[in-house]
Amino acid sequence: MSKKFISWRRVSTQKQGRSGLGIEAQETLINYFVEREGGSLIADYVEVYTGTDLQGCTELRKAMEHCKRKGATLIIAKTDRFRNTKEALDVYDEMEGQIYFCDLPQTDKFTLTLFFALAEREALHISIRTKQALNAKRKRGEAMGGAVGQWGKNTNKTEEDREKQLEYARERMAESKRAVAQNNPHNKAFWEFITDWQKIYGKICRGTNWIEIADELNRRGKQTSSGMEFTEVRARAMYCNCKRLYRN
Repeated sequence: MSKKFISWRRVSTQKQGRSGLGIEAQETLINYFVEREGGSLIADYVEVYTGTDLQGCTELRKAMEHCKRKGATLIIAKTDRFRNTKEALDVYDEMEGQIYFCDLPQTDKFTLTLFFALAEREALHISIRTKQALNAKRKRGEAMGGAVGQWGKNTNKTEEDREKQLEYARERMAESKRAVAQNNPHNKAFWEFITDWQKIYGKICRGTNWIEIADELNRRGKQTSSGMEFTEVRARAMYCNCKRLYRN
């Protein structure tokens, strides 16, 4: 009998929910790993939630209860659907380990804790670099972001004006995150390796041997964007991320 999976997908904004941005990408990732594990997806729960309290994720709760009733494994596309280690470990404990993260397939409490610790360290480094960049802009006398920076102190703006400003802020934030990722030395080194690999062995395709690529990356001392050793799954996932970064 094939292993049963129930998926939970989440995005943080109504706009992402309406457009499918993020939701569809999570679905593609989940379907790939369900097939890879020789399992079957028996249910799928989706929600748009922007709050800070995990208890507000009603669809997550439904998915967990459904898993318990059916003896299924909860599958989630990415660990970043949780904000921190505690949230992830609380769900892990309640599910008694019957949880599968597509970006961390071999999941146990130690690995999960270490993974979040590395992610939080990277987030801290990004925050420090962002503050340094903002300080540099201030010294150069450049206009800063934010509502006051863009509109001045006059707050008599329409809802449409505010929505446009928020959208502008989101786009700037996305551009900033993309720039940080593009400048990540591990991402750059990985993409250079993949470029050279394709010159020798041909373009990456469905039949590409990711185990062989991961082994060669490790042999050369390369690391993932968060500083981890490569596995088949991490190499494939990093290729998908870097392809978006360096080909667009």
